[in-house]
Amino acid sequence: MKKVLQAWLSRQCRMVPGSLHGILLSGPPDEGPYDRILSWPEEGGNHAPLSQVVRAALRSRQAVIKGRSNTVSKTGEPLDALACPLFLSDRLIGVVAIEMTHRSQPMQRATVQQIQAGAKWLETMVLLNGATARDQLVNLVDLVAAGLENERFRVAATEVTNELAARFACHRVSIGFMRYHRIRVEALSHSSRIDQHSNLVRAIRDAMGESLDQAATVVYPAASDDTALVTRFHEHLGHSQQGAAICTLPLVKNGKAVGALLLERAADNPFDAETVAQCEQIGLLLGPVLENRRREERSLPARALDALQCGCARLLGPRHLALKAGFSLTAALLAWLCLASGAFRISCDSVLEAGVCRAVVAPQQGYIAQAHVRAGDRVRSGDVLATLDDQELRLEQRKWQSQRAQLIKEYRKALSGVDRAEVAILKAKRAQAEAQLSLVEQQMKRTTLTAPFSGLVVKGDLSQALGSPVTTGDVLYEVAPTDEYRVIMKIDDRDIGLIAMGQRGHLKLSGMPDQAIALTVDRLTPVAISEGGRNYFRVEAVMADHSDLMRPGMEGIARIEIGREKLFRIWTRRLVDWLRLFVWQRMP
Repeated sequence: MKKVLQAWLSRQCRMVPGSLHGILLSGPPDEGPYDRILSWPEEGGNHAPLSQVVRAALRSRQAVIKGRSNTVSKTGEPLDALACPLFLSDRLIGVVAIEMTHRSQPMQRATVQQIQAGAKWLETMVLLNGATARDQLVNLVDLVAAGLENERFRVAATEVTNELAARFACHRVSIGFMRYHRIRVEALSHSSRIDQHSNLVRAIRDAMGESLDQAATVVYPAASDDTALVTRFHEHLGHSQQGAAICTLPLVKNGKAVGALLLERAADNPFDAETVAQCEQIGLLLGPVLENRRREERSLPARALDALQCGCARLLGPRHLALKAGFSLTAALLAWLCLASGAFRISCDSVLEAGVCRAVVAPQQGYIAQAHVRAGDRVRSGDVLATLDDQELRLEQRKWQSQRAQLIKEYRKALSGVDRAEVAILKAKRAQAEAQLSLVEQQMKRTTLTAPFSGLVVKGDLSQALGSPVTTGDVLYEVAPTDEYRVIMKIDDRDIGLIAMGQRGHLKLSGMPDQAIALTVDRLTPVAISEGGRNYFRVEAVMADHSDLMRPGMEGIARIEIGREKLFRIWTRRLVDWLRLFVWQRMP
């Protein structure tokens, strides 16, 4: 019994808008004392502010609502205190009291009627015997099962309306749900098609809206004349149906009205308080079930629109301070990005190359005799880099030297004998020998390879190739000066249109990350090169200064100054370009 009372108290407090605190006091019927206290929230609170209105309700055995001088601590809104006695077979068994925000007198009367209707339902549930309670539970389970059985929402809603029409002897049951702040009739009992523009559906929709606007169950004709609820549209619907009895109740999910349930039956069989209470409990179960089914079948645009609407409601409505602050900061950031401008730069991978690179090649065939330097060594102009083996050339030199000496002797002998023909022949052979000797001497000089200028050996290591043969034209070393470099930038093909001669920028090398080196674009190569799965253009630039730490082949990042642009344009440039190509590719 305690669990039933606690659940009922929690449900009633959640159904009353603006509820802050609630208590339920119970005790022996008509005798008291009523000292068994249940509270909502369950962790309890200060019951003293409600004690006065509880005593008044127990004395008068009627519902009492009074204004209080206290206010909500956060908003300063005034408070009301409501107390309603609970009866079991006309015997007083307790009282329920709720502390809530202040409301107008008509809304106070509507709240009292709502609590009294809930008290009637509680009385009905307590009086039901075990078999009746089981039957009622089976009915509720059957209705929920009808809402979950079919895959389509409209079919499930129609099955529920048919089941309700049969159980409550109604000639028509209608279910409507909120769509963009307007009620829409989704299902009619015993009807598969709904014409939203028909007069009947419009009248049903207006009656549902009338109940939702008042956040209360509306019964027509009313059981008593002292009701504060407006029934204008219900009266119009009842007259159009030859005086039908109507009961409309809101469908609530998470404390928010999501739709309405409207039941119509013959005028000679009006809805009594017990039937209304049963319908309200059925609505509390069916509302969340059917609303979930409806939301699951929404289209993608509808879901996006609902999400946008929910976000706007949170943004413009009360509470959600963190969301409002985040949105304000985001809007301010976007405004700043759209209005502020900054330097537009293009970054690219770069490599350092020597401005001049001289190759030292093998002047003739031979064998490597000595290697004095290797790659990375600094050399001066004229320093010996390597020498070739000249043993064969020395033998060749001795051969022609001896042959020249023999020809000189024969030439002198012929000259003394005045043999002119022999003199001419020997003179020619002597010239030939001297030419061969001169050639051999020149080849011997070329066996010593020297540095053409001062610089750095960037390629070549013959220390592991001593005695190896070389042929004429083989590149043995490459020497580059240390004071003349050029920067090779790999510009992406998406950015090459922004590069022009004379643009300035800065370079940071991986080996010198703390130093930014000024550079100027010097040359554009109009040929794309594919490397690493992307295309780039080779762009050359000259540096304003040099450092002794620089070496050919060093890599880094270069940034070229294009101009000034809006920050939003700079950060979204790649995305906009991609979207343009995407749209262009798929245009008919």
